[in-house]
Amino acid sequence: MMTRLRPTLLLTFLILATLGLLAACRGNEPSQFGVDEQAKATCSDECATRGQCGTLDKDTRVVLAMEGGPAVSLQDRFFIDGTLVTVIELSQRELIAARDGVPQSLPATPFPHTFYRVTGEGKTAWVSEWCLARP
Repeated sequence: MMTRLRPTLLLTFLILATLGLLAACRGNEPSQFGVDEQAKATCSDECATRGQCGTLDKDTRVVLAMEGGPAVSLQDRFFIDGTLVTVIELSQRELIAARDGVPQSLPATPFPHTFYRVTGEGKTAWVSEWCLARP
């Protein structure tokens, strides 16, 4: 009886530890913004690294946006860094890491990405999830 109890307890402990670890990791993922939620356009490190920031002058950073639809290149709008905006729509897309239209890995591996249509500063445009933060 004693021999059978130890493996069962060990297995139970390992399962609980694994579930706890998974729950802790899941808690670190940023949650999506909802429609009508206020957000802040932010030129975060990730936003800048992904090429979604620009500058108007040496002191004014901007988050790049697209009026016509979700995009990570050829944007035609911008929001000043730190501007409060309101989410009016979201769109789930799959992106492929590429430089100058050439995938950075072969085979090209798509990854999920969320774009938000936001309104603020008198304009409405699509912004990458990399460039929004909670105020």
